[in-house]
Amino acid sequence: MIEWNRTAASVIQLLLVFVFFILLLIKRKKLGKGIIYFIIASGIVVVTDTVLFIMRLSFKFPSIPIYAIAVNLCVFFLFFLYFRSILELKKSRIINLFIIGIFLISYILFATLSEDFFSKFPFKFYFLEVILLIFNIYLVLKETFNSDKILNIKSYYPFWACIGLMSIYLGVTPLLIISNTSMEMMNINIFFIILFVVNVIGYAILISGIFFAKNINLKK
Repeated sequence: MIEWNRTAASVIQLLLVFVFFILLLIKRKKLGKGIIYFIIASGIVVVTDTVLFIMRLSFKFPSIPIYAIAVNLCVFFLFFLYFRSILELKKSRIINLFIIGIFLISYILFATLSEDFFSKFPFKFYFLEVILLIFNIYLVLKETFNSDKILNIKSYYPFWACIGLMSIYLGVTPLLIISNTSMEMMNINIFFIILFVVNVIGYAILISGIFFAKNINLKK
């Protein structure tokens, strides 16, 4: 079997994230309200992925603390704020606020009570925050499909954002569960190939949505 070039894959993925961030900045006026949260989140991902990539090539340094703070806390918190800015129904906004509260309290508890939270990838917390992310996505999609936004679904960027994020984080979860259980169940090359493909598909959806998006609310 051909050896999987992890460095080349990391470069491609990093370029995708960077292109996504730049396109968000350029097209921000067409992407609807609350997009600033999404832009900041993607900016953090760009910086984090770049730093971790350089660290992996240059010198050995524990990357888990950086990822646990930058992505597991900051990025997901910004995602939840983005969804909150999109939601219009009072009930949905209350549920979203409740989800944000669970997220922040859970992070504090896991970070303080788990001895290896910043030394090993926090699988249990990651699984929890992905579930909370899916709940938020459900709220947004439910409102979208029960409103006149469904008539312009192709131009409504939050729809693309929901599908893209779901593809990335929900798609990665089974792989992380398998790797946490036993890496012997899966060849390491196959693991990184699938991980790479999942990320490429997710970011391809997020980037495609930018070109189709129009600010529906502003148009009204």
